[in-house]
Amino acid sequence: MCGIFGYVGKKEAKPLLIEGLENLEYRGYDSAGIAISTNKGIKIVKRAGKVEELKKALKEENIDGSVGIAHTRWATHGLPSELNAHPHTDVLKSVTLVHNGIIENYLELKNEFNLKTQTESDTEIIAGLIAIMPEKNNLEKLKSVVKLLKGSYALAIIFSNEPECIYLAKKESPLMVGKSEDDIFISSDANAFKKYCSDFYILKNNEFAKIKYNNIEFFNKNKKINKKTNKFLNTFAFENKNKYLMQDEIAQTPDALKETAIFFENFKDIKNYFKNIDKIYLVACGTAYHSCLFGKKYLEFLNVPIFTEIASEFKYSKHLFTKNTLCIFVSQSGETADTIACVKKCKCKTLAITNVPNSSITFACKKTILMKAGWERAVASTKAYSCQLLIFYLLKCLLKDEKPKIKTLIRQSKQYLNSLNLTQLAKKVATFEKVMFIGRQDDYITAKEGALKLKEISYINCTACPSGELKHGTLALVDENTLIILISTKNNLISKNLLTKEEIEARGGKCLILGNFENADIKLPKLSADLMPILSILPLQVLACEVCILKGYNPDKPRNLSKSVTVE
Repeated sequence: MCGIFGYVGKKEAKPLLIEGLENLEYRGYDSAGIAISTNKGIKIVKRAGKVEELKKALKEENIDGSVGIAHTRWATHGLPSELNAHPHTDVLKSVTLVHNGIIENYLELKNEFNLKTQTESDTEIIAGLIAIMPEKNNLEKLKSVVKLLKGSYALAIIFSNEPECIYLAKKESPLMVGKSEDDIFISSDANAFKKYCSDFYILKNNEFAKIKYNNIEFFNKNKKINKKTNKFLNTFAFENKNKYLMQDEIAQTPDALKETAIFFENFKDIKNYFKNIDKIYLVACGTAYHSCLFGKKYLEFLNVPIFTEIASEFKYSKHLFTKNTLCIFVSQSGETADTIACVKKCKCKTLAITNVPNSSITFACKKTILMKAGWERAVASTKAYSCQLLIFYLLKCLLKDEKPKIKTLIRQSKQYLNSLNLTQLAKKVATFEKVMFIGRQDDYITAKEGALKLKEISYINCTACPSGELKHGTLALVDENTLIILISTKNNLISKNLLTKEEIEARGGKCLILGNFENADIKLPKLSADLMPILSILPLQVLACEVCILKGYNPDKPRNLSKSVTVE
C-alpha cells in the first residue's frame, strides 16, 4: 500500500518520477503526486485517481528540476482526494514530504503542539512538527520528530532551505536507495529502479539518509554509519506478451515453478531447523493463508500439532510457545504488515517464505526460504501462490527424503495452460450474480482460493463452502441466479460430488465441475495428490481473469486493494 519514489541527479526528475510511480502502481492507491525542486522553489502537483490523471496535469505544468519525490497514496486518514494526496507540507511550506505508514498518535501530537492543518492526513502532522523543531540542522530536526511518532513510517523529505537534498527516515515501512554512475533513486520497492541500478541499499528501522548529487550518507539515531549494498537476487526476466500483467503472470507459472525448484537447492540446510519441533504455526493473510492451509496438509506427516492462523487474528490471540515451536510466516511481498507484526511476538523458531529477498520479513525471521517467481505486479497473486504451494511440497520431500516430481509438474502445467480455453465458460460465469466454490478435503482449499480470485477482480459476490456443508445452511442461497463451481480431484469422492451436483440442480442452481475425470466441465490432467493443488488452481485463475476482462475491468488493479499491504 502506498508507494514512494525519489530521484537525485542531473537528469530531469519529472519523467523519472512518473516512471517510478507507474512501477509502483501494483501496490494499490487512490491518488498520486510529485514534488520537484526548481529554481523558483519546490513545485507540487498532485491528483486524486490514477497516475494517468497526474500525467495529464503535468502536461500543463512546466516543472524543471533534477531533485524530486513522488508518491501513490492508499487512503487511511481522510478521503482519497487531491487535498489529502501526497506530498504534504507544513503551513509555511518549509518542509515537503511523502510518507508510507500510519502515525497512530497524530491527533495527540496535533493538539499537544497546537499545529494548524489543512488536510485530514496524519502525514501533514509530521511536516508541521519538523518545521517547528528548534534544531538548526535538518537531520537533527528529523531525528527529534521521529522520537515523537508512534506507528510506522518511511519518509522522503525536501527542505526549502536545502532543496538539493532528500532526507530519508524509516521504521517498519520499507525504503531502499539505488545508485548508478550519476543518479540516485529512492523507492519503497527496489524493483522500481532496478532498470537503472545493479545494486541498492536497504534502510533498516530507525535509520536515516541524506542524499544529494552523487553522495549518500547514512545515519542511525546516534552517528553516521556505513552500509553494505545488496544485489538483485530475484531478477530473471519474464517476457510480457499480453495486455494485462495478470495474464502474463499466470502464463509464467510453469517457468516460475521451475526457477523456484532450482533455487530451493540453496535452502536444503533448513532440514536441520525442523529437528525436535513440538508444534508448528503457519501464519499469513489472504492468498498466502490459503497456501498455509495446504502447508499444513503437506507437513502433517511430522506428527506434531500444526495450526494455521490468519495473521491479523494470530497477533491478538494467546499461544503457547517453547524454544522448539516453529512459526512459519508466508508473504509474497515480504512486507505484509499484519504478518510481520506477528513475528515479533514469537519467542521461538521463525521461518519466512517469501518472493522478495531482503524484505522486512526476511530481517524479522531467523530463517528464510525464498521463492523465485519473479516480480509479481498484478494485485491478485497467481504464480507466487503456485510457488508457495511448491515450497511446501519441496519441504515435505526434503524432510521425508523423497525425490520431488518437478519435471512432471512443470511439463503438465505448461501443456495444460497452452491448451486451456475458457472464453465461452467465462461468458456464462459473468452473467451470474452469485458464484459459490465448493469442494472436499484439498479441493475445499482450492475452492477458497478460487473464490477469492474471482471476487478480487470481477467484484462478483463469491463464497466458498465445503461440499458436505451445503445442506447445513448454505443451500438456502441456491436459486436460478446461483452458479456453483465444484472442484473434484479425488477419485474416491467423485460419486459424492456428482450427487452434490444433482442436489444443486434440483434447487434451480447451475453447477460446473472442475475435475480430472471424463465428464468434468473443466477437465484437469491426472497428477499425484501432492501435485494436483499446484495445477488445479490454474484454470480458476484464468477463469477469474477472463471474467474480469469481459466485465470491463482491469484485472491488474482491482478497486480498494493493494498488492503489498503495508499497514495493519
